[in-house]
Amino acid sequence: MPLPTPKNGEKRSKFMSRCMVDIAAKDEFKDIKQRIAVCSSQFQDAESKASVVLGDEDKILFFSSAAPSVMQHYFETKEEALEDAKKLGLKGIHPHTTKDGKTLYMAGPDHKTFMKRHDEILKEKEKSDSSLWENIRKKKERIKSGSGEKMRKKGDKGAPTPDQIKKAKGE
Repeated sequence: MPLPTPKNGEKRSKFMSRCMVDIAAKDEFKDIKQRIAVCSSQFQDAESKASVVLGDEDKILFFSSAAPSVMQHYFETKEEALEDAKKLGLKGIHPHTTKDGKTLYMAGPDHKTFMKRHDEILKEKEKSDSSLWENIRKKKERIKSGSGEKMRKKGDKGAPTPDQIKKAKGE
């Protein structure tokens, strides 16, 4: 059976608890010391692959593949992070330490607050993109019923981009 691995943003203590229960339930390692060693090894392996490691004692791992757009919000300077915070409607910034010891900065007072706002923005964008197709369909119906409107052509101001159309169609 595959061994548990840390999830994106999971604290070391939470992972260790989850891992210990998981492998105990599978009856894979009889000795508790053996289970601790295996789970600890799993966490250390994931830590070596994480793009950002937060904290000293109870580490939290973040993987770039889990949310690529989040990685665009790590900055080398506090000023860049503060500017990003303004764009996102957040106050303050917080630091992250990379696996090589470098300090990066991110918008928001803490990572949880940043992620909450980031997810809100993604949901708003997804909703507006999905409603694009609905708006196009309604406009076509109005045109058919003689509204006098015209569909915007590619390149016209306000016309949807090819990417927006693909996304609206679910491609």
